[in-house]
Amino acid sequence: MKKILVILIIAISYQSFGQNSYRIENRIWNYTKPSEYISRVDNFEKDIKTGQEYVKKQNDGTTLSTTDKILFSIAKTDSLQMNLVLASYKDNGNIERFTLKGYAETLGEYFKVNPKEDNPKNIVTVEVNELMIGEIKFYLISKTTNYTEQNYHYTSDYYVSEIQGKEFSIAAIYDNATDKQKIEKSILESTFK
Repeated sequence: MKKILVILIIAISYQSFGQNSYRIENRIWNYTKPSEYISRVDNFEKDIKTGQEYVKKQNDGTTLSTTDKILFSIAKTDSLQMNLVLASYKDNGNIERFTLKGYAETLGEYFKVNPKEDNPKNIVTVEVNELMIGEIKFYLISKTTNYTEQNYHYTSDYYVSEIQGKEFSIAAIYDNATDKQKIEKSILESTFK
């Protein structure tokens, strides 16, 4: 009996290794980061400023949140801007304005255009799909940029949902099949309580 109890405790401990819980208002999100990924400390001011300037240029009624709460940022290494995951939540003003589906479609249109990628030889594809993570409906906006001359491509995935009156999002960027699989698995197997 003691052996069974010890094995059960080890199995439970192994399963929860690397798993973290994050509070989004009254919901708890349980997430296990992919193996070989480390926590990253970032200064997001430059990215936020670039996003603010881009949204202002669009002038289509989309507003920026000033209540962003970053839950975590992880990456395969601390020195690259690739193969990373970022989770955050903020006010849901855009979801209220456009509905969740409408907001996802609006984001999909944003992602089709990137002012820094104006080379006509680059191929950009964007897909917007509905999916469930746990029992929560998400929209996945997936943008793949193919640099044909450099024979290189990467994908930016943006998962968005409304949880407890907040816009909850998970952003992931990857450039190879192995990291894509690890990142997708970590996100799709996460749970909400």
